[in-house]
Amino acid sequence: MKLLCYCFFIITAFFNFSFAEANELKVAVFLEPPYVDLVDNKLVGENIEILNLLAKSINLKPIFIRCPPVRCLTMIKQGYADIMLGLSKSPSREKDLIFINPPYFIQEQPLLFFTLKEKQLALKDFSDLTPLLVGTLRGAAYFPLFDNNTTIKKIELTSRQQLVNMLLKGRIDTFLEREETVLPLLSAENYQDKITIADFQYDKAINSYIVLSRHSKVKRYAAKLSQVLAKAITDGTIEKIRKANRKRYQKN
Repeated sequence: MKLLCYCFFIITAFFNFSFAEANELKVAVFLEPPYVDLVDNKLVGENIEILNLLAKSINLKPIFIRCPPVRCLTMIKQGYADIMLGLSKSPSREKDLIFINPPYFIQEQPLLFFTLKEKQLALKDFSDLTPLLVGTLRGAAYFPLFDNNTTIKKIELTSRQQLVNMLLKGRIDTFLEREETVLPLLSAENYQDKITIADFQYDKAINSYIVLSRHSKVKRYAAKLSQVLAKAITDGTIEKIRKANRKRYQKN
């Protein structure tokens, strides 16, 4: 009798675990205000709300897994996470990832090169990067001319906060990012008094996608998520989410 009860317990536990796994949507996220932020130990931001919207449409519970950007990318490529937001499309990434159409966001803000005012660096052209030590976010893709260049001295860091700190300490000459992701990481005083933006910038619009892992069972929802996303973009839902969240980061 004891053996029968024990076997029943094991079978029940296995069923409950499998059911929980089947009803979860594992989301790889990294902190990137204003898209994803941590407030009062809770993840908030437009990407979080968009993921909640999509997860609800396929009756799955989102489980957010915080990770550095390069670790998030590895997890989604290997199937340890199901879904991720904010990636640009490339042939190498398409081998492991399904890019959900349409892009949920068209990034039109230019990529800027941030430098220290006290160094008075003249960065007016792409060739001016050659003698500089440039900070980059590990695993990030910026623009082909920069990504494929092997003569520029690049130092990879794991977070945007590290990029800011390394620049302020003078340990790198510049880094490239969009202003909206840098502003939340700096005090107004440091931004105004210590940082300057180089003349050279990359100002072409870039499509930003939601991706599913090709190694996840969730990939069967790709068509459904594409329909839901297209409708949310068309009816203005995504734009409402974006505007509501951006107010939190507007500086007077």
